[in-house]
This record gives sequence, C-alpha cells and structure tokens, in this order.
Amino acid sequence: MALFVYRQAGQQRNYRRILQRERIFRDRRQPFELYNDVDMYQRYRFTRLGCMTIINRLRAQLEHPTNRSRALSASLQVFIALRFYASGSKSALAECASLHGCSKSSASRALRRVTKALVQIRNDEIKFPITPASVTNAQREFFLVAGFPQVVGAVDGTLIGIHGCNYGPDEYVFVSRKGRHAINVQLICSAKYKIINVVARWPGSTHDSRILSESLVGRQFEDHQLQGILLGDSGYPLQPWLMTPIQNPTTLEETSFNNAQTRTRAKIEQVNGQLKNKFRCLLGDGMQIEPQRACDIIVACCILFNISKDLKEPHLDPQRDQQVQPDPDEAGAAPDNVHGAAVRADIITNFFT
Repeated sequence: MALFVYRQAGQQRNYRRILQRERIFRDRRQPFELYNDVDMYQRYRFTRLGCMTIINRLRAQLEHPTNRSRALSASLQVFIALRFYASGSKSALAECASLHGCSKSSASRALRRVTKALVQIRNDEIKFPITPASVTNAQREFFLVAGFPQVVGAVDGTLIGIHGCNYGPDEYVFVSRKGRHAINVQLICSAKYKIINVVARWPGSTHDSRILSESLVGRQFEDHQLQGILLGDSGYPLQPWLMTPIQNPTTLEETSFNNAQTRTRAKIEQVNGQLKNKFRCLLGDGMQIEPQRACDIIVACCILFNISKDLKEPHLDPQRDQQVQPDPDEAGAAPDNVHGAAVRADIITNFFT
C-alpha cells in the first residue's frame, strides 16, 4: 500500500513538471548598443547623452539590491518609461514591453517606479522665481520679448486626455468642455521656455481661473508673497498680479498693450505645443491610466521637459515638434478686479503711450 501511494505521488510530480510553464528569457539588449543619437531621439525623445543623464540621476532610486529573477536594470527601466512617454499609440505599454524584452506587467511596474522617482526631484527641476535676483532676471527676459514690464511668467491651462480607465464615483467631473475625459493642467513658463510651475490634479471640467486661484502660486500672489505679474488669456480674471487682454480696445495705446501682452503670452502656448509633441502620450485621447497615476506622469513629463532644456537637447525631428493648436480661451471668467484695472492702466500709461 505504501509503495502504491509513493508511486502515485511520483506520477503527480511528473505531471506537474510537464504542465509547468517553461520560463522564457527574452532578449534585453541595451538601446545604447543599438541606436545612434538620431535613432535614440526618435524613440525616446532624448539623445544618448540625455538618456545617460537621466539614468544617472535616477539610478539610486531605481536599482534593485540584487539581480534575482532577472530584475530590470535602472537603465532599462528608464528606457521603458521614456518610450512610453514618447509614444502616442494606444497600445504603448505593450509596445514598450515587446521592444525591451519584458512582460507587460514588468513594463508597467518600471513605468511607475521611474515616474515616482522623477516626481521626487520635482522641486529641483521646476522652480518659480522667488529671490530678488531671479525675479529681476525673469522680468528682464520677458521685457525683451515685446516690451511688457514686470512679467515673471505666462500661465495657461491645457487639457490632457485620459480614457478607458476607472474614474471613480465622480466620472462626470472629468468630462471637459470638449466632451472627452481629461485632466486640466495648469502650466506657467519662463521666457526661456522652461516650466516654472505645474498643477496636475484637477479634472477636465474645472475652469482655468479656479485652478489658478486655488493653487499655491495664486494664493501666494494674493498674499503678496510673490513679486511681479503673470500673463494670462481672457479666460482669467484681471488681477493686480495677473494681466489679461483688453476685450475691446478703443485707443492705439490699448491696442499696443494687447499686442505686447499677446506676443509675450505666446511663450506658454509654444511650451504647451513643445511639451505635447515631445511626449506624445499627452496628445489625442491621452493615456489609458487612472487619473492619479496620469497626473504623476504629466508632472514627470514636465520635469523631463526642463531637463531637456537644461541639456539643450536638439530638435532632431522638427516636423513632429511643431506647435499644436492651443485650446480656445474659456468663457465665463470672473469680472475684472478694480485694483487690477488700475495696475493695467498704469502700465499702459508708462509703457504704451
């Protein structure tokens, strides 16, 4: 009887061995071994130098303590994430996994790890001018654009699409004025096309003016903690620290004010276009990822955008880097502030008369 039981147990072990799925070891060649600068930029939106800079910057947060179970290296995790950010396809994650020799679940984990590591260095890469020297420098750079004084940044909201994910119980708040699910992202840029502030946490139905008024930057301007003024489109209310266009200019001076304001504010429209065309996961229907993780990816893309500006990364594919069409101004902004109107009149008198 004991012999029979022993033989049966042995047969069951053999059956389990036969049915066990054979482990597949995929080819994980390093992109550094495969691509030159042009090919690297087309696939990852960074040159070889740019990719190496990012890898070195994040290596400590990404490197696994051991190589157990063929853990992905820090460099391969970065390449997976960069490829996802750069791709505009709806099957981006599956394509990233196939390209880099890993499973889709491994690619998803790598994307999350790299995104979180980038968000951790947010304060090092996205900085609003606070010190007197940085404020003066920002105002000087903006003044050289079209002669508009005291400007430290240009602000605008842009819609980043999300689709096919779990929106939670308040799905309707993510439906934007364009009728699709989105995140409304506030960006403020410098005259050198760098992002100096990003707010990526509001659903698509939220008005641009509300996002600014409830953001840290908006509250700091209201409390006189920040110097200078911002430029915004007609979707924002006029404030002493926020200059918007005059709706119906009646004099040559007011027309000159509008022209200078529009030319200077064009910086943020150009940044919106460059950002979305560099990281094409932000274009079209956007990402098939739940809102919170999508917001982290948006911030990560803004950080990478600034790193590319610091490294003076070339635009190796200019046809794909053309500016996208800006979102139309939102209607229904709050009425102009009396003190803001006084500041605007003073600027017109002193600089556009």
